[in-house]
Amino acid sequence: MRRDRRPRGDGGEPTDERLDDLLAALASALRATEELPVSPSASVWLGEAHAVAEDLARGDADRSVVRERVGHVHRLLTNADDLDNDEAAARVSEALDLAESIVDRTRDAADP
Repeated sequence: MRRDRRPRGDGGEPTDERLDDLLAALASALRATEELPVSPSASVWLGEAHAVAEDLARGDADRSVVRERVGHVHRLLTNADDLDNDEAAARVSEALDLAESIVDRTRDAADP
């Protein structure tokens, strides 16, 4: 199912193009952790979160699907709590903020 590309038009609310930018930023933040040394247990969580984020950044998923899958990314990242790398921790913090923003912006797609 393709996302509706029309602006929401309710007083400056973000368009789906802006959502696409947020999804790309989420994938980019997680991509930046790929080559960083992190604890083995955190690496598993980061890898899965990165895969989901990259898939969303490439696709044209419906807003409710985006919300669900980004929520999954958020849950995965919160499980990667012992990174042992300050730069990775900063990128994960950035990704968590982006995930929360995306979930907030897509909330209307899942709520009646």
